[in-house]
Amino acid sequence: MTQAGKSYERVNLMFTACRRGVVDRIISELRDLGITYNLAMVGESRGAHGIADYLGLDDEEFGLLISVVSDSKADRALALIEYGFSEEANGDAIAALVPMEGVSGPLALEYISGPAD
Repeated sequence: MTQAGKSYERVNLMFTACRRGVVDRIISELRDLGITYNLAMVGESRGAHGIADYLGLDDEEFGLLISVVSDSKADRALALIEYGFSEEANGDAIAALVPMEGVSGPLALEYISGPAD
C-alpha cells in the first residue's frame, strides 16, 4: 500500500473475545510481538448463551480486545490466541482478523502501521 510517496504494510483489525481475567496477559504478549495498538473493553452477552458457552465464554461479561495488526504479524498474532489461550481452561479466547480497506489520512496510516521495511 502506498500513500503520499511512502510504502506501508496492509493493516488488519483483530477482534478477540476472551475471559476478562486474561485481557492483560493477551495485551502483554501482543506487545512482545510488536503489536502495540490495542483497545480493551468489557462486553456483555445477552440472549444466545449457547454460543458463548460453545466458545468457552460462559460468563455474562467478557473481555473484548480490538488490535491493529500488520500483515507481517497477523499469523503470529492469531497463533498466539489459538495456541496460547484457546486451549487453556476450556478456551479462554477466540479471535478473528478483518482486513482494513482504508485509513483516513497518511498520518493516521503511518501511526497505526509504521513504514514497511
